[in-house]
Amino acid sequence: MVKQESSEKESSDKKRRRTTTSSSSSDVTPLKVPKEENVYMNAIKFEEHEATKRSAEKDSKLYHQTCEDLRKIFADVYALKKDPEKNKAEIAEKRVDGSMMVVLLKKLNRLDKLRVRSGRDALHREKLNVDSNRLQLQNLLYEADHLKREVQRCYQFKSQDEDIDLVSVEEFYEKAPESISRPDKTKTDEHARRLARLEWELQQRKELTALYKDLQASTEQVAEDISNKAARLASLAPRLQSLLKATRPLQEALEMNEEKEWEIHRLARLLPRPLYLFFANAQGYADACDKYMTVTIDGDEEEAKQIEDLAKELQSQHESDDNAGDSDNEENEGKSHHRGRLSKSALLERKRANLLKPHPLRVVVSFSTKNDAGTLSVIFNYIPELGIIAIRCKTKELPSAGVSAGDVINPRHILNELYPDDFATESPLKRNKFQLEAVGLEPGRLIAMLVEKKLGKPYGWAQRVCGLEVNPNGDVKASDELSMNSMSMIIRQIRSRWASRVALFKQIIALESGNIAFPKNHPNEKIPVRISSRLTSWIATTYHDFGTLPSAAKFLEERLVSENDLFFQATIVRDAAKMICSLAVGCDFPAQLPVWVLRLTWNGQHDATNNPALREMEFWVNSLDEGSQPRKACILVSQLRRAMLSLDILLETESTMHAKIDFPAEKTFLKAFRGKQRSRPYRMIENGGGVFYTQI
Repeated sequence: MVKQESSEKESSDKKRRRTTTSSSSSDVTPLKVPKEENVYMNAIKFEEHEATKRSAEKDSKLYHQTCEDLRKIFADVYALKKDPEKNKAEIAEKRVDGSMMVVLLKKLNRLDKLRVRSGRDALHREKLNVDSNRLQLQNLLYEADHLKREVQRCYQFKSQDEDIDLVSVEEFYEKAPESISRPDKTKTDEHARRLARLEWELQQRKELTALYKDLQASTEQVAEDISNKAARLASLAPRLQSLLKATRPLQEALEMNEEKEWEIHRLARLLPRPLYLFFANAQGYADACDKYMTVTIDGDEEEAKQIEDLAKELQSQHESDDNAGDSDNEENEGKSHHRGRLSKSALLERKRANLLKPHPLRVVVSFSTKNDAGTLSVIFNYIPELGIIAIRCKTKELPSAGVSAGDVINPRHILNELYPDDFATESPLKRNKFQLEAVGLEPGRLIAMLVEKKLGKPYGWAQRVCGLEVNPNGDVKASDELSMNSMSMIIRQIRSRWASRVALFKQIIALESGNIAFPKNHPNEKIPVRISSRLTSWIATTYHDFGTLPSAAKFLEERLVSENDLFFQATIVRDAAKMICSLAVGCDFPAQLPVWVLRLTWNGQHDATNNPALREMEFWVNSLDEGSQPRKACILVSQLRRAMLSLDILLETESTMHAKIDFPAEKTFLKAFRGKQRSRPYRMIENGGGVFYTQI
């Protein structure tokens, strides 16, 4: 009985499924698909066509119905699989029906995707059409608005001559000359009459303007006479002021700058003691020994007065506190309570700011020269909390510097090592370390912070010239004797450093541009020497580049070169041979000769480590001891001249050892080689009317 009911149910389900399938297929009219070789493209076209013809609502209903039928088949198969051997045929039939339904679902899904895509494309086309129409509408609206504005502007146009009130036509013909009125033409031509009336108006206004100027000049003259007469009748005090002003040119002519001196001395009284000692001694030195040295005071006078008033107030308060101890305790309690209102971070920031705050007044010393070769200004700043003097430099009135010549007159480094090992890399006072640590600052960053605040560097000689003397117990006091004793020597050192740097600056600019005037080896040199090598480039390098050279190790070990020096690289070429010269110019140039390191590229790479001839040449260039020493201003160029001559001699002597002479001998040698080391004839000797070369 149960089997019969299940079979009836299955048969009814089959009938329903078959009916549904047949109904769905009957809704769509089959198309005659033309035969084409590409079956896949035909199937796609068929489905696209079918997706447009079929109803989406019917396909949706068919989809839901198919899903329900498929769920039912799954349920039936699950029930039949309880006895798979007995219901094997029915399960197979159900499986086939389910597969057909899955195929139908896939087709419905493809048709839905095609409908969505076609709808999206249609929507995109409509959007493009709407955007195009909207853009056209906006263009038309813009053009219409532009035309309206142009029409409105034309309506509102008003010529400037319409605002001019012209004389009447009758008066014009009556008073205007015939050369302007031209009645035979203007009476019949309204435009010509208008132009003639404007011309007559212009002529009348010019005449009135000239009359106005004459009357104004006479009025000013009368007013000036009145003011002069009133000045004569003024009181005695203004007359004395005028007399003082009138005598100022006479004071300047007689070099009696009393008013300027009063102003300077008024500012000098506000200076802290170290800067005052320096100012007084420097001014005395400038008046007595150096007329090209000027000493001035710069800064905020009002703030300096406030500091002085505050110091006097604190001093008087301290004296009164000594007489009244109880009241002092109460005031201190009140002050501590007031300070407690500030946060710790705010108090710490205030302490840091006060620790590095300079005095508002500073002393500026300017060094100029006779030939106006630039001015060096040295600015002395005093930091009261640290108790040190910081130096900052400025340069002006110098020609435009080249690329490699800029570091020569760099204000940050121009006074480095004015005295041995004085680079201002740390504070001259030991107590500053503990002061910085107390406010949470790194002692090693003191110099960097001073430079960032544009205060400069605390050189040791700056402390001495300002009279700052450190006692054995660590206290600092201003000593007038120390300032006076060190003033003349330090001023001469600064002027000497500035003169040598200006000379070096000019040399490097000439070397960089190639305009080199080679000096003679010694004053008695009369016969010109031909130099075949030529300088092709002169550039600036770094300490790192110099330190990587193998032949530079000996100079670094002997501390002849330091990272504070100036480093350059010169390239000397003669035909196929190229010699690269790396040189280090010390801070105390020209007291110490620049150090040259040579590398030759010709038939291989050669330097002082692998070529004795190049090592000897390097020694010869670095020694520069031939005859009398050249002028200090030309040391660098003299070394370059010697390097170029030595390169010529090296190449010409080396060519004699080869069958092919690359460099024919242009110079006369007594011996091309000598000794076991095969020394080259680098030394030049004059003999009568000729020049020959011999070994060192």
